[in-house]
Amino acid sequence: MKMRYSNPQMPIYIAMADAYAVAVEYNPKLRDECLRFKRYWAHPTHGLRAGQYTDDTEMSVAVSKVLIWHHYEPLNPLMFADAFVREFELGGRRKGYSKGFQGILEEVRTGAELLKKLEGHNYSVKNGAAMRAVPIGVLPTVEQVLEVATLQACITHNTPEGRFSARAVALMSHAALYEDLPLWDLGRYCQKHLPEEDIRYFDVFSQPWSGGEVTKMPGASVAITTVHAVVDVLVRENSLMGILKRIIEWGGDTDSVAAIAWGIASARYQNEKLPLFLKLDLEGGNKRLEVDCLRVLGVLLMHKYM
Repeated sequence: MKMRYSNPQMPIYIAMADAYAVAVEYNPKLRDECLRFKRYWAHPTHGLRAGQYTDDTEMSVAVSKVLIWHHYEPLNPLMFADAFVREFELGGRRKGYSKGFQGILEEVRTGAELLKKLEGHNYSVKNGAAMRAVPIGVLPTVEQVLEVATLQACITHNTPEGRFSARAVALMSHAALYEDLPLWDLGRYCQKHLPEEDIRYFDVFSQPWSGGEVTKMPGASVAITTVHAVVDVLVRENSLMGILKRIIEWGGDTDSVAAIAWGIASARYQNEKLPLFLKLDLEGGNKRLEVDCLRVLGVLLMHKYM
């Protein structure tokens, strides 16, 4: 299938949303300041400077590199594990990962060591597998998207919630890039293509989000609430800034929801005029390194699969 909405700035959009929304991740104190959209703010406890992106972007970059480097090879868990470790080192071991996973990454030096450390401990129901799944949407067929989304999810989130969340995000990304359907119809698209295992979670595609914080709720893990919030905001809003504003108003795991939603929606809203600081001050304005690398990465990712 031919890609209809090539999005070479996908990594930049993921990083901008991530870096901006992280300031209010479970931290409503900065909500009013962030809703003014004047500059980046630093989260008071995360150890990141204002404008720095988090693990959401770093792991999306790792997944993107696997898809670029191993374009003609069957993918396997070691390829992703190697990329996760390598990107963590290249990024200067930045903070922002979950405490447990951060600790593991700081102990290992290779993907093989990471896989060994995760044996018997890869049953998370959080949203880590979903937050890095947006780039998988570039794969040309639904079958490939589902296979690779599941493969990478099982490394760290080999649970029904983890697998579903990764598949749903990757499918929405694929539809935004390849299909000519409106974003508000992504839920129906997912229900059409997701495997039977995921039917138990289909309420997220038809029920509106509560409007509260995106966090673990009774009967729903963070993986499920994250997908639910992403689907809802893509239905409700028709601009990137509208999406970001609503996510900040909700609160909770804002950076993950924003990174996923912008990664998907930016395929359709590439011409939207954004506040200049979002690009200029991303990663502290370090255009020579991180930001330029993200830009090149996006071009290569789209070129491989166009």
